Amino acid sequence: MSENQPAFKILVVSILSLFLLGSFYAVVPAADDTTAKVAGLSKEEALKLGEIMYREGILPSGGPMEALVQGDIPVDSTMFSCVSCHLRSGLGSLEGRVVTYPIDGITLYKPLTNSWNMRWVSGSRYARSVTGDLRPAYNDETLATAIRGGLSPNGKMLDYVMPRYPLNDRDMEILIFYLRNLSIKPSPGATDTTIALATIIADDVNQADREAMMGPLKVMVGASKSGRLSRMAKLALASDPDSLMNKGYVTLSMAYWELKGPREGWGSQLEAYYKNGPVFAVVGGGSNGDWSPVHKFCEENRIPCLLPLTDLPAISTTDWYTLYFSKGLYQEGEAAAKYLNGSADISQDAPVIQVYRNSEKGRAMAKGFEEAWVGVNGKKPETRMLTSEETVTSEFWKQFAALHKQAVILLWLGPQDLSSIAALAETPDKPKMIFFSSSLLGKEMYDLPEKIRKIIYITYPYRLPEDFNRYQPSLSGLQKSIKSPADYSLIQAKTNFNVMIITKSIFMLKGFFNRDRFLEVVDMMQDETMVPLYPRLSFGPGQRSISKGCYIVQLTDGPDPKLIGVSDWVIP
Repeated sequence: MSENQPAFKILVVSILSLFLLGSFYAVVPAADDTTAKVAGLSKEEALKLGEIMYREGILPSGGPMEALVQGDIPVDSTMFSCVSCHLRSGLGSLEGRVVTYPIDGITLYKPLTNSWNMRWVSGSRYARSVTGDLRPAYNDETLATAIRGGLSPNGKMLDYVMPRYPLNDRDMEILIFYLRNLSIKPSPGATDTTIALATIIADDVNQADREAMMGPLKVMVGASKSGRLSRMAKLALASDPDSLMNKGYVTLSMAYWELKGPREGWGSQLEAYYKNGPVFAVVGGGSNGDWSPVHKFCEENRIPCLLPLTDLPAISTTDWYTLYFSKGLYQEGEAAAKYLNGSADISQDAPVIQVYRNSEKGRAMAKGFEEAWVGVNGKKPETRMLTSEETVTSEFWKQFAALHKQAVILLWLGPQDLSSIAALAETPDKPKMIFFSSSLLGKEMYDLPEKIRKIIYITYPYRLPEDFNRYQPSLSGLQKSIKSPADYSLIQAKTNFNVMIITKSIFMLKGFFNRDRFLEVVDMMQDETMVPLYPRLSFGPGQRSISKGCYIVQLTDGPDPKLIGVSDWVIP
């Protein structure tokens, strides 16, 4: 992880005032006898089957639920499952002008009145107020009627966007039992007034980076315990004394989980930490290596993991519980492939060769490029993998260039391999283009030899330095609470942004401390375009990285080179 990028300002103290929260757990239908059966099943089994119906559109029998859209058009409900619109927690959503109301166990069995406003506050792109009494409370019978025939308990027809599901009585009983229990209790690690968090840091992270990771999180926790109020919060209480905000403050705790030794042992360490004290979410932290063991642990235990700092995230199209800043080095490789595919400077027949170290980071860059290159070009690039013991000399590069004449070379290497790179310019058939990664080179990318800079292209996953100052606010506000804000590291900047996301999201939950809902609220936040670190951070349902592109840059001539962009923001 590089720590030499200038970091953007986030006013931690004013953001922390968002922790003004209330405890709000509505009255829900009384719990049945724990020994009672649901459709002849144990409650645990009924909940599992109900979840599959709700999330996947699969009946207890194993077949697809039938769904009718636009009145009478049958469709496979695996394409129109409940979760598609109502989300995992039952929170509901807003797409265009179509409002999908919440169907969690709390909301269903209470009247939905004009006080309901999507449960969003300013800061969500889905913020919208709804006026007028919407419907009376459901009971099991009226809920079954709505699911089967689209009729609300007030006798009004639901929008035809809502599919109708002609379930038999047994399947309906299972689904309704699941809905009655959906999001009615705080998730593990939370009560109505407290939330336990953890940050996970591997032992490969040095002390300075650990302090940068931990500093903003400690400030956040301290603010939640101090009960400080900003002017905004005081005004909100004065204008609406009956609001949820006057119910009390959420108090945060932060556990520090350090992972030691080989990654094969991380799973058992995480299980032991969690057994000793369950947490609501994992926030920040990070590793210089592969994050997959932590990703797997959070996925298996359904624990949100918010914006860990890693260049090696787990790449998945189906996993849900970890939200990353980006796909890391893999994404830089993807961006290089897309840029190269659209480059007018090379022919379709130009040889393309990757050179990388047999390391986690080298393999990630090469995999991202290769998979994207095959996708856009249909051909695999050539590869040359260097072992950890293999050295590269001037003679190595001269022979390499002679063997691959006028090639495009992607050198996914670190600064230790730069000492003899100038030899590539001394060959009669020097490469057409040479690509490097700024994340792999760090600040040493400025040491690339001037004689070959004109053919060097560098992947750069942050806002261009030339644009940074326009988005960098004064740091004077931070000087009151942080001793040395003048030279923020990239790590601290990212952690500060994470603090902002955490505080906003918990506030927007308004006391409904459900893990799935926490991530759904994050997904519905407004995109960020005014932060110095990235040109755009984009949120969306199920999207598990928020920075989705990369610039391609070059170095200027001279002894003090600058980075200049040669591409738009490349989105793979």
